[in-house]
Amino acid sequence: MNSNSIEPAMILIVEDDNDLAELISMHLTFQGHEVVRVSSLELAREKLNATTFDLIVLDRGLDDGDGLQLCTELRRLQNWLPILILTARDREKDRVEGLESGADDYLTKPFSVLEFQARVRAMLRRKSHTADTHSANCDGVDNAPEPVLEFNGLTIKPQSHQVEVEQHPVKLTATEFTLLHFMAQRPGRVYSKDELLEQVWHTDFSGYHHTVCSTVNRLRTKLEPPTARHKYIHTVWGVGYKFQAC
Repeated sequence: MNSNSIEPAMILIVEDDNDLAELISMHLTFQGHEVVRVSSLELAREKLNATTFDLIVLDRGLDDGDGLQLCTELRRLQNWLPILILTARDREKDRVEGLESGADDYLTKPFSVLEFQARVRAMLRRKSHTADTHSANCDGVDNAPEPVLEFNGLTIKPQSHQVEVEQHPVKLTATEFTLLHFMAQRPGRVYSKDELLEQVWHTDFSGYHHTVCSTVNRLRTKLEPPTARHKYIHTVWGVGYKFQAC
């Protein structure tokens, strides 16, 4: 599969606005995906127990609760199924809550259909890339475990997706961990936002720049609290970001 093509996916839409659900379902179906629509958390759980999906498009304001409840439940079970939050709640606090719950992306209403399609493609590419890497390892292409990385109080354990700062566990989302691990493999190397989009998010959509910035900011908050002795993620103004333990 080349970088511009996406294999047909099974997508679960959890949205109680029938008109909106119909619109995004139509566009996803037109792209070749198979879509299942539900309007509540209860029905979403039933479908997830019965069917294997590749992506969830999840509303927050549902009749039987906040969609973030489902996101948190899945992450607690170590289920890393990609989740795109689609909601009218557009405050920064709401966006942070969505991403902290383990969502992979957060798109606010009203939104551009083209941007929605681009974000879905990016998430499916990222999932496909992860699956291809896992398959290669299982097939014996590269069975060597990735080494634990240690830098001035920071420990990154790729095999278990765990991070510790001064021996204290730090809870990261899947995207946050992937970004940190990618940059930490080449300390001092400066990456532009476009390079990070390509290597971590597997997309060249420039509209994702804000996502890179917000993910970096969340990483800093988690890895570098006010009492921290070391800094790890640095901004190189006008260029991008680098990992450097100092």
